[in-house]
Amino acid sequence: MSEVGDIGAAESLDFSAEIAAEAPQADAPAGDVNWEERYRAEVQDRIRERERYKPIKQVFDGMHPDDAQAVQQFAQAWAAGDQEAAIRWMVDNARSLAGDNFSQYVQGQQQVVNDAVAQGQAAGLTPEAVQQLVQQQLAQYQEQQQIEQYTVEIDQTIRNLGLEPETPFAHAVILAATNRDDLSLEAAYAEMENQILQQAQAIVERRRSAGAAMPAASPLGTAGVVSPGSSPRERAMARLQQNGL
Repeated sequence: MSEVGDIGAAESLDFSAEIAAEAPQADAPAGDVNWEERYRAEVQDRIRERERYKPIKQVFDGMHPDDAQAVQQFAQAWAAGDQEAAIRWMVDNARSLAGDNFSQYVQGQQQVVNDAVAQGQAAGLTPEAVQQLVQQQLAQYQEQQQIEQYTVEIDQTIRNLGLEPETPFAHAVILAATNRDDLSLEAAYAEMENQILQQAQAIVERRRSAGAAMPAASPLGTAGVVSPGSSPRERAMARLQQNGL
């Protein structure tokens, strides 16, 4: 069940009635009618209507039905000039979405407003300039809040992948994700994990090939002979001598 609030009775999301009401009424044909031209005009009208409502439909199709219904009711209240209902809808849903952080978020914004007003008045700014300063600092505050929220989400995703956020590998995963169109941390981690595995396998294969190519120890009495009880260094030197090094 969605958490988005409801401000009225449930209403259909079918826009066909609104489209039909807004569509231009056809005049009664008088005399000769160019039916081909009339048909083409009707097709163009329907295409324009479909294109007009396509973005709305795409957004609503991606929402929970209860959320879509609530957003439609908010839009209807706003369009009807019922600002009280629209504002109540925004406050109720902000409180629902923010949860325990609602009071802190509202108080934080209020503090930004108070500081900006005091700063503007101390600088002798006009009321219009003070308002612009308030809007500017509010925008900066909201941007910072959004960045902090993204940081929390990224750190949690990194931990879900079994990594610590402040490690070099985690930073490499984040950097790799920024180079992807979908910005997926999970996909970036999978790609890097596969690359590391392939590199490790290549190293093992090179070492295995080098070991197979190394010649056997020389017979007794020849250069590079390894005598019983030789130290690791002596054995290594004997191998070098066997290879003419």
